Amino acid sequence: MIDISGTTRIFPVIGWPVEQVKAPALFNAYFQRHGLDARVIPLKIEPASYAAAVRMLMSFENVGGIFVSIPHKPASVGAVQVATPRAALAGSCNAIYRAADGVLTGDLIDGEGFIRAFDRLCAGQAPVPANSRALVVGTGGVGCAIAYALAERGYAEVAICDTRPAPAAALQARLRQAFPDVRIVIGAPQAAGYDVVVNATPLGMHADDAVPIDLQGVSPDCIVADCGMKIELTRLLRQAQERGCRIQKGKEMLIEQAPLYLEHFGWPGVSSDAFRALEAL
Repeated sequence: MIDISGTTRIFPVIGWPVEQVKAPALFNAYFQRHGLDARVIPLKIEPASYAAAVRMLMSFENVGGIFVSIPHKPASVGAVQVATPRAALAGSCNAIYRAADGVLTGDLIDGEGFIRAFDRLCAGQAPVPANSRALVVGTGGVGCAIAYALAERGYAEVAICDTRPAPAAALQARLRQAFPDVRIVIGAPQAAGYDVVVNATPLGMHADDAVPIDLQGVSPDCIVADCGMKIELTRLLRQAQERGCRIQKGKEMLIEQAPLYLEHFGWPGVSSDAFRALEAL
């Protein structure tokens, strides 16, 4: 039984749609296990109403912060008073909270969550090799965050790809300015020749979706990641496994960024292991 009272801190997760979000189940299980009077609730809000809804919700005393889901991450930059440097560069936010000075702030932690999950997958291996190449398909909020994180990590080349040329070109320009020593290029959704391949598009949310990246010619040494949460083992990941590639599931990124959300929302110092333990429930 989930009890909600007048003292409960509420954390909305906002999307359009919102049926695919995993945050309520994960965080509510954590709150219950640790006896915290807080709950995450999904809210389905259309894009036209999103910015006004954010400002209204964050004016409520018992709303402690907002989880942002698709497609609202880019719009969140304009909905807050201040965006962190990485959120401003990527042009997206996925966590909204009140900073210590009370300013409504937006951050983008998808990229750091992705890298933490990636480091766990590659534990014990050598650092990023010279001339390493990464491909990120999709330049929405999560794609921007991951491209930023991979460039920051030191990949020699980060290729970005999107069916919409304008957002891809705009992200390329911003990343080139921020990381002049990294080759930031516009790529194609083809995995051959890359060390890391990431699907950051919505494709994969449904079982009959097209595979967003062509794995023909991919090296078995390549790591293939899918950021989708609705289906744990997408068609892309199944095909990658069949080709001998290591894979990273979307839920791994959520688990590894969970402590980052809690730090913004007032609970610092939590390990992702506390959330990983919930997977066994």
